[in-house]
Amino acid sequence: MAETGQGERLLGKRYRVLRQLSRGSFGDTYLAEDSHRFQELCVLKEFNPQVPGKLALDKAQTLFEREANILYQINHPQVPRFRELLRDEGRLFLVQDYVEGPTYRELLDRRRAYNDRFSEAEVVQFLIQTLPLLQYLHSIGIVHRDISPDNLIQRNADGRPVLIDFGGVKQLVVNVRHQLGVAQPYQAADGTVTRLGTVGYAPEEQLESGQVSPATDLYALGVTALVLLIGKDPAELYDDRRDRWSWPEQIELSDTLRQVLTRLVAHNPEDRYPSAGQALAALNLAHPDPLSTAWAQPMP
Repeated sequence: MAETGQGERLLGKRYRVLRQLSRGSFGDTYLAEDSHRFQELCVLKEFNPQVPGKLALDKAQTLFEREANILYQINHPQVPRFRELLRDEGRLFLVQDYVEGPTYRELLDRRRAYNDRFSEAEVVQFLIQTLPLLQYLHSIGIVHRDISPDNLIQRNADGRPVLIDFGGVKQLVVNVRHQLGVAQPYQAADGTVTRLGTVGYAPEEQLESGQVSPATDLYALGVTALVLLIGKDPAELYDDRRDRWSWPEQIELSDTLRQVLTRLVAHNPEDRYPSAGQALAALNLAHPDPLSTAWAQPMP
């Protein structure tokens, strides 16, 4: 960490931290200015493998760099651009573009304060704008692993949903700690490691056995849409006693959206849509959006 002439501290001799955005078991996230790019705002996401010794940290950095190389492939307007992997005095950071706007969790909480929620038209638009993004990610072999209202931002500039906080890097922290025999902050009493994914949004195959696929993301997106529509958390939309979803009895929907959501959140991965593109096609039959195809493509 370098000092400026005014005694300020710069991470990587470049980034001036403005404030902390969030805390987590994997590390903290900061809003910063890039002194090399006209004080442009960016996000520094710290990943703390909590491993002992320099050799272990070097191994963690090597694995992080490998994962970061995968993230650098993403070139889509609805994903913050990954700028670099930064190492500063033994600390590891991923540097990303900053996206200004509220998360969908924040938007929903504001509405729930007035006993309101998202309309069917809004959720259909949300799905039509998000499914092409998943179609793109899955086409380059990337599964997000942790889709939820907390990890989607409605960008102020154009109102489009932007996907943040990719779970693959978090899973890397788990793997590094496991390989080096370091206890996990979410480790069970028997020593087993909790799989990544948000309970209620992640499907059973992910939480219980760590299996991830495009179907994993489709399930989480479907649950997110239901939460926005009904204004309740996932646990309130599922009947544990009968072991089935109870949301169909809680809301009146068009046949098209009901069928799409039912298939997105099917218990068996085989019963979900084979791809985000097919889910999008089903929605577009009733709600065509000429922009959806264009937004499925990467930026030039």
